Amino acid sequence: MRAPAICIGILLVAGSVLAEPWQQSASPGSNKPVSPTSTITDQDNGKDIDLTTGERLIVKLTSNPTTGYGWAVAGDPAPLKLEKSAFHRSTKSSRVVGAPGVQVLQFSASSAGIANLTVVYRRSWEYNVPPVKTFSVRVNVR
Repeated sequence: MRAPAICIGILLVAGSVLAEPWQQSASPGSNKPVSPTSTITDQDNGKDIDLTTGERLIVKLTSNPTTGYGWAVAGDPAPLKLEKSAFHRSTKSSRVVGAPGVQVLQFSASSAGIANLTVVYRRSWEYNVPPVKTFSVRVNVR
């Protein structure tokens, strides 16, 4: 009588060990979908961009913050939402003090609509001074 009980116990343990990796991969959040991303650069100034709701828009623009200049969003870019902004030095001149690089602005498309995204290159402390550069795109979020 004991032998069948031991066999059943072994089968249950073996079955749970074999099932465990499958159960882990099916757990909530493990297969999280990655949002699609569109990237635009200086060359896309003045263009129309199409996005879908939930998509990310990455804007990469030449910048040199050591001069005091930086890119800033002008106005309300809704339905886009600015998630973050960061500066990346170019790999060629990463050791040179004062070298230019790229400012990366990341937006998310929160809902459907049309946005006129305008970013200006200016010094944050200079008021009533026109920006040195302006970058604009028309974004259609569907």
